[in-house]
Amino acid sequence: MTDIHTINKFEIMSATELKLQIINRVTAMTDESTLEEIYKLVNLEFEMESVYKLTENERSAIEMGFNDVKAGRVHTSEAAENMTK
Repeated sequence: MTDIHTINKFEIMSATELKLQIINRVTAMTDESTLEEIYKLVNLEFEMESVYKLTENERSAIEMGFNDVKAGRVHTSEAAENMTK
C-alpha cells in the first residue's frame, strides 16, 4: 500500500538518468516479443507528434457546431440526410 508520503522514484530521477536506465534495461532484454512491444510503445510518441492540427476555419466551424447543439439546433441523421437530397 502506498501512502501520500511515498515519493515516486521517477519524480526524483532526471530525464537523462531515466533514459539511461531504460536503455540499460532494454539492452539487457532478449525476448523479441517484449522488444517489439516496447518499440511500438516508444513509436507512439512520434506518431502522436504528427497529429492533425486544425486550421482556424476548422476550429470556428466546430465551435459553431457546438453552439448549435447548445441552442438545440440539431437534426436526426435521417432529417439531415433528407436535407442534402
